[in-house]
Amino acid sequence: MLWRKVRSIATDLVRVNARYILDGGQRNRMREVLKRDGMTSEQRQIAGLELAAAPVAARAYAGLSSTSLTLAGIRVSANAAPRLNLLIGEVREGGVFAGVHTALTVARELADRLGLPLRVVMLDFTSLDNDTVTAERFIRSMLKIDDVRVVTRESLRDEHFGAGDVWLATHSKTAHAAQVASNIGLIDRARVAYLIQDYEPGFSPWSTQSVIATSTYRAGFVPIVNSIPLWRFLTEQEGLAIDRSLVFAPSFELERLRATAEARTSAETVKVLFYARPSKHRNLYDLGISALRATVLALGADAPQVSFFSAGESHDEIDLGGGHTLTSLGRLGWQEYFAFLSTTQVLLSLQQSPHPSHPPFDAAISGAYAVTNDFSGTRAGLHPRIAAVTADPESLAGAIATAIAASAGAAPGGYLPVEDGTLGGELGVALDAAVQRLQRT
Repeated sequence: MLWRKVRSIATDLVRVNARYILDGGQRNRMREVLKRDGMTSEQRQIAGLELAAAPVAARAYAGLSSTSLTLAGIRVSANAAPRLNLLIGEVREGGVFAGVHTALTVARELADRLGLPLRVVMLDFTSLDNDTVTAERFIRSMLKIDDVRVVTRESLRDEHFGAGDVWLATHSKTAHAAQVASNIGLIDRARVAYLIQDYEPGFSPWSTQSVIATSTYRAGFVPIVNSIPLWRFLTEQEGLAIDRSLVFAPSFELERLRATAEARTSAETVKVLFYARPSKHRNLYDLGISALRATVLALGADAPQVSFFSAGESHDEIDLGGGHTLTSLGRLGWQEYFAFLSTTQVLLSLQQSPHPSHPPFDAAISGAYAVTNDFSGTRAGLHPRIAAVTADPESLAGAIATAIAASAGAAPGGYLPVEDGTLGGELGVALDAAVQRLQRT
């Protein structure tokens, strides 16, 4: 009996390790689990120092989140020169996606308007290969500014912050850290701006983490909201009173997308690209696979020539039936992404949140058809080439099949940007409105 149990465990270990090596999605899922459930001895030591440095009033918040006490023990001086403090997880070359890029851009523009130097405060445990010098060099190059300082979580207690500082939270975990610090009177909540880029309570199941994320929306910070669909959801579903002047439209790579449209040529085979992120539950990976299999069935034997690819995260090749397979391209660099997009006629991109998401717009603006899931009515009518349908395999498959039929034998689509005002106003206008509120104190 014992030998059979040992052999079973050994077999499971071999399978798990083989899957970890071969399946990028599995690696990502395991990393998320390890990040959530385990800390290294060094990280535990840092968390212990944060607890020791926190005043008694803050210790009730210990353990609510991985960032609860990160700001509770900082030193605030009335004599320190004021700065704009950008609160972010981590900034590292190769890890700057749309949300982080927007956060850095907003921080630079807000700092300029306030006339303050920028300080980037990274609240995640710092990666071994991402010290302050490396991060500062990358941020300076990316933002094209010289005056920026980077502070890691490990060095926070050695930094001097000013009573006149302005803070910019960029994610619910960083907003929670600022919320705790303001609750104990360490920083002034009226001097905190909150860049809201998605409905983050939905990132976790009903849980403490979900409740914490929701509470940050009512922390008394100045909100700056990325997109009208998200603003509409926050005001209608959460009952938040956010002035529309504080809402801005997402920024797309319009010059790249124009070049992508111009690079399109006619093709005999319709290429379908699936934005696949197995490790991110909100991107509905399994539903997307089911929808593609249903698409193959809906097309039938007389279907146009079609090939299926995915990009985002690596996964095994998947049999879709009918002689079709889904080939994973994994994570693509910017140049690779736009080059492949120019050969794609149909994109399937799912996101179970009210944020509009960039991939459907990248496809639609550059001349392809995009299929996505609607979410509480927030995606309907955003672009004539985006079909937002009910999140079930049949509805998605019907929309994909319709897009394939429209693409087969047709001339390449042209460049078609989003109509002004559909997704929000100009970023500068929203930041001007935020500055007015921040300077009232």
